Parts: sequence; structure tokens; C-alpha cells
Amino acid sequence: MRCLNSVFRVLALVPLCLLAACSNSLSTRMGESISIVRGFQSSEHAIPAAVFENAQGVAIIREGNAAFVIGGSGGQGVFMKRSGAGWSAPVAVNTASASIGLQAGAQSRDIVIVMNTAEEVANFLDDGVYGLAEASAVAGPAKTDPKNAGGPVPSTYYYLRTEGLFGGLLVGGVYFSTADKVNHEQYGPDVTVGDITGGKVKPPAGSEVLWKTLN
Repeated sequence: MRCLNSVFRVLALVPLCLLAACSNSLSTRMGESISIVRGFQSSEHAIPAAVFENAQGVAIIREGNAAFVIGGSGGQGVFMKRSGAGWSAPVAVNTASASIGLQAGAQSRDIVIVMNTAEEVANFLDDGVYGLAEASAVAGPAKTDPKNAGGPVPSTYYYLRTEGLFGGLLVGGVYFSTADKVNHEQYGPDVTVGDITGGKVKPPAGSEVLWKTLN
């Protein structure tokens, strides 16, 4: 299992390196994230308020697919950690996904990853690279979906929209890593991810709009 995880990590880095446009400013990423969440919430597949209320961390991602021998995609977004009753300042993240033997078409997809445990958040914060394998990915419940009620809550949920179509499998999983260059440009060259999520920096303009979108 550890070997397969390592293989996937290497494969996932390929599209991340090949696909450009992962250097957008934090402000641009926040605007896209607001649009993504509002797109879900204005649809029949709205994310229940309780999902965000109980989350310990959330990543909001916009990816673009490209056709390789190994299907892959790369994108960008933000990550926020639960801070008391609210959220931390956003951390810029880049993403990569890979699927062996799958030719990905030219399309984009929006992903919201909800981390339900402090351990999942720590896995990301500890080494700066977080992997969500397909086997551990659980599609989150929508307001119109009675499933997952009353049972044990998984460590992560994901919500997926591909070119306007909701749902589908998170084929091959996804890795996302901190976009250090973007974070340093926004918060300062010596600021760490822990500083950002720990409330030691001034949240950028527009953060309150993003926070309210999740509430």
C-alpha cells in the first residue's frame, strides 16, 4: 500500500509540473473559491450547512484536465483550517491528480474537500503535501441526499462538479501541496503555513466574504 501511494505521488507530480497557471494570486484564488462554493449552494446538490459547521478543514480547488498517456490534471485553490467558531486565513494550494491508463479530455472540474478530523488537517499541515486516495474518498451528502445520516462520519468528504455536472468519482485521487511562492507574496517571505492557519497573520481583503460563503 505504501509503495502504491509513493507511485501515485510521483505520477501526480507530472501533471502538476506540466500544467501552467498555478501561480495566480491569493486574491484570484479566493474569488474562484467563492464562485465554486456558490455554484454548489445554488444548485440541487447544495452542501449541507452542517458539513461545513463540523469540518476541521476545507480545500476549494479548480482543476483543468489535460490529455497525457497518463491521464492527469493540475489546478489551484485555497485551504482553510477551523479556528474556533470560524476559519483561518486562506492558504494557497496547488493540486495534481493522476490516473494510469486514462486519457483525460480537455475539461475543468471544481472540487471541495472537507476534512472532518483534526488528524486529517494535521496530515496536511505536517508535511505540506496531502494525498486523498480514491479508496478513502467519500462523496459528501447533499441537502437532497438522505445517505450518510446517523452513521460514522468519514475522515473526508469530497464534492465534485465537472463542467456543470455534479457528482462522479474522484478517479485516481488527488494531491495538493502548498503554493509557497504565492503565500510568501501575500503574507511575507518568512511566514509559514502554521503561522497562516494559527492566526498569526492579517487575513487578506475578501477573506470575510469567503468565510461567510461557508457559513
